[in-house]
Amino acid sequence: MDTSLFGSKSTGHLVDTPNNVKAFVPNALPPELDLASLIVPLQNARDAIAELRGASRRLGNPYILVRPLQRREALTSSAMEGTFTTDDDLLIADAGMDEASDQASIEVRNYLRALSESLRMLQEDGLPICHKVIRTAHDILLSGVGSHRGANRNRGSYKTEQNAIGGVRRGIEHARFVPPPPTETEKCMDQLEAYINRPNRDETPPLIDMALAHYQLEAIHPFSDGNGRVGRMLISLMAVERGLFETPLLYVSPELEGRKDEYIDLMLAVSTNGAWNDWISFFLDIVEDSARSSIQVVDRLISLQASYRERVTLATKAANAVALVDMLFDSPIVRVRDVQDAFGVTYRAARNTIDKLIEQGVLVEVSRLHPTVFIAPEIMKVADRE
Repeated sequence: MDTSLFGSKSTGHLVDTPNNVKAFVPNALPPELDLASLIVPLQNARDAIAELRGASRRLGNPYILVRPLQRREALTSSAMEGTFTTDDDLLIADAGMDEASDQASIEVRNYLRALSESLRMLQEDGLPICHKVIRTAHDILLSGVGSHRGANRNRGSYKTEQNAIGGVRRGIEHARFVPPPPTETEKCMDQLEAYINRPNRDETPPLIDMALAHYQLEAIHPFSDGNGRVGRMLISLMAVERGLFETPLLYVSPELEGRKDEYIDLMLAVSTNGAWNDWISFFLDIVEDSARSSIQVVDRLISLQASYRERVTLATKAANAVALVDMLFDSPIVRVRDVQDAFGVTYRAARNTIDKLIEQGVLVEVSRLHPTVFIAPEIMKVADRE
């Protein structure tokens, strides 16, 4: 790490490590900010979030939107760390109809499950965003992952060895950034937890807090692996916990992926030069773009559902066929017995209803699984970029 970059405006201090390199320890939040210069991007982001909230109310069940967005987030956040899988494999595994077997699918499935469990801990258990929530997310994230990708590297626990970011293949002395050593990590995370849950937090706009907290977690880099994914998960958790959404609708990884270099450079500039406003302005732009992208997904969902209903109604008089269309917008993957249970019909009647939707191009059969499952690919892909 080039220590000469850390001047008088740095937002932390350098400490020695047993690795004979300097590490950066960020100051506790909050910093002094010039909020006046952030009024425009902050208002733009707020407006986009308000529009997304309104758009989601056009859906009979807002959770119809949540799962496609979460799958896209899981795929993209993992892809930013070099992990790739298909949406089809992820959805089938997530539905509990097949076990993810390849490492990429396991990692992406884990992200989705970690996000879901963290949200459950906030919404059902009533926990604040705290050590327990963050560590639980990390534990699930690395469950069953090969050793080359972080398994058995203190799952659910903070790092015990020095880590570094960028250029580490040539040795830690060549790293672009060296976060706090293990001896400082617990203290740094204590400070972050205290900041997120401080009594007077309503004095700061939630979106500003989210930008600060995300940077701070990335700067601390508390885990041996998985820090980026946990850090991006924190944004979605804070959006719900701070009341921006009743349902978890904000996911930023797809927008960050398209500006990944800028994202990394701006966070480093905060550490070295105290460039808070540049980072926060960027973050607010990402939030605005993410919200507007999700509004487009709402529009596509509504249009697709109307199209399917019309197509199926013209093709068959069977009421259950149209009802199955609506059912697919809750879960775009079904088995024959799911249709039997939903409509109280025989196996043959359920299979006939499914066949009608196959004929109309709504469902396709995945015969490699037993029992056979049927997926609605257009619904599954509704959150994908066009």
